[in-house]
Amino acid sequence: MELMQHQLDALEHLGNGKVLYGGVGTGKSMTALAYYMKAEQPKDIYIVTTARKRNSLDWEREAAGFGIGTERSATVAGTIVVDSWNNLGKYESVRDAFWIFDEQRLVGSGSWTKSFIKIARGNNWIMLSATPGDTWMDYAQLFIANGFFKNITQFKREHVLYEPFSKFPKIRGYLNERKLELLRNDILVEMPFISHTERYLNYMDVEYDQYLFSRVYKDRWNVYENRPIKDVAELFRLMRKVVNSDPSRL
Repeated sequence: MELMQHQLDALEHLGNGKVLYGGVGTGKSMTALAYYMKAEQPKDIYIVTTARKRNSLDWEREAAGFGIGTERSATVAGTIVVDSWNNLGKYESVRDAFWIFDEQRLVGSGSWTKSFIKIARGNNWIMLSATPGDTWMDYAQLFIANGFFKNITQFKREHVLYEPFSKFPKIRGYLNERKLELLRNDILVEMPFISHTERYLNYMDVEYDQYLFSRVYKDRWNVYENRPIKDVAELFRLMRKVVNSDPSRL
């Protein structure tokens, strides 16, 4: 498989515990598979993604381009297993494999987070994400998985400032953010994508059937079922239908 230049640049900076981030269409999955072939094969490869992407077999198709198959007899490296985040707990006992976590789903301290930490301690892994985190708490589990903190308690004790006299834990701010910025920069691998295409916008005026619209709006008449309109919701629904059904909108 041939990679584009921005993918090759990202590949040089990838390593265990890194987060490859870039927008949709930048080719994160292909870059992740190329990293596996470069640094982690012949280990088995586990990919955790959404249920929709698991069912669409997108990962298996991309892996096939690198010669990675789902069966031991049909692969040039390890075998690939693709499953959803909902089933992450089934793989907690897996050791000495390579993992790709597709999208950041590690907010809070639920079952996914606990399973992720157990897997990260016994395997090499990377994460792909378009939005790695909005707050420092979103990065906490990634920092723990990389060994920067022993657990979430240590992270909160050293960096989280809570609102006083609150009935429930409410974060007021963060301490020593410079250290957190350095840790974040250490694990993030940016994959920018410069588009070589230019967008041209064409604004076009379209028509609508004024007679039908008047029958609906003024006469309160359902022109499709030939009866009076029941309520205001039906009125607006029919107005939209008349306007959007005009052939000029094709």
